[in-house]
Amino acid sequence: MKKTILAMAVPALLAAGTANASVNLHNADGVVVDMSGAAEIQYIKQFNNTQDAYLRIDDADLLITTSIDVTDTLSAVAGFGFKFEADLANSGTTESDELYVGLRSTDFGVLTFGRQLLLADDLGNAKDYELGTEQINFVTTEAHQVVKWVYDNGMFYAGANYALDTNNIKSTPTNSNEGQKVAGARFGVRAAGLDARVYLYDAQNAASTAFAPTGVNLQDVTGFNLELDYVFGQFDFSTSYGQVEYKDVQASAVENKNKVDFWQLSGGFKADEKTYFALGFDALDSSASGNYLKYKSNSLYANVSYKLHKNAMVYAEVGQADIKINNLDKDPDVGYLLGMEVTF
Repeated sequence: MKKTILAMAVPALLAAGTANASVNLHNADGVVVDMSGAAEIQYIKQFNNTQDAYLRIDDADLLITTSIDVTDTLSAVAGFGFKFEADLANSGTTESDELYVGLRSTDFGVLTFGRQLLLADDLGNAKDYELGTEQINFVTTEAHQVVKWVYDNGMFYAGANYALDTNNIKSTPTNSNEGQKVAGARFGVRAAGLDARVYLYDAQNAASTAFAPTGVNLQDVTGFNLELDYVFGQFDFSTSYGQVEYKDVQASAVENKNKVDFWQLSGGFKADEKTYFALGFDALDSSASGNYLKYKSNSLYANVSYKLHKNAMVYAEVGQADIKINNLDKDPDVGYLLGMEVTF
């Protein structure tokens, strides 16, 4: 979940997040403590004729996890993480986006409680860095009061989460996501180079999105996303189809909603151990009613990445998009970016 249609149109079982590499801080007496992180900076020109290219922080995360053996098959786990963000005004924020505890069983998977990333944060299998159409916008991909279960035996994997974010005061939601409830699930299978999965999502009183008209504060959001990846030698292919419905929870008419369909097809070629090329096409189309706006877009992109080290990578991407809002062309120009990511 890297970008939004607004940005286009107008300017591991234990945890999701920075699980790229890790540094072991402690390993003794059944107690393991690891730290992982990522820093990613881009020089980017987005699909926006009124905005020049700029240098931005795309990703900056830090995660510390621990696992404590209780029995031969059961461990207590915990984690806390931070994300660092900056905007065009060069102001920055640091936020604790993960703080959880739980249990891990070799037979039943991992069950965690607390502030966490939702399963929906993992979806998306297009091969673009920034210049493709966002595949799915499920609005809420992290929450403070989350119960999450994930299981993976190598061939089959599954997960479910439920998030209840409320201040425990009985009142009618107004301009915030007070009373927000999010349920989600994931089911997948791997076999002989094939990886297929489906994400399911349902949220009540979620925040507004770019698909919503001005004045809509809260939405009910329901949807799914089907993803398929296939690896064949030096080549790999990905495709997905998803659908999301956004509905104004405060509208007097139930017709005030927007149903959005997403498609994507992409392929990559691993030239050697360090160099990777990718090409992709994606599109979205919406069916709007009431005050909601109709969106339609498609984009074509190509990129190349080069590994300086297994934990350091540079990449470049160029893309072109055709975007319409209420059947009016937004006439974006070509987008491009140069980026570098370092993980540990």
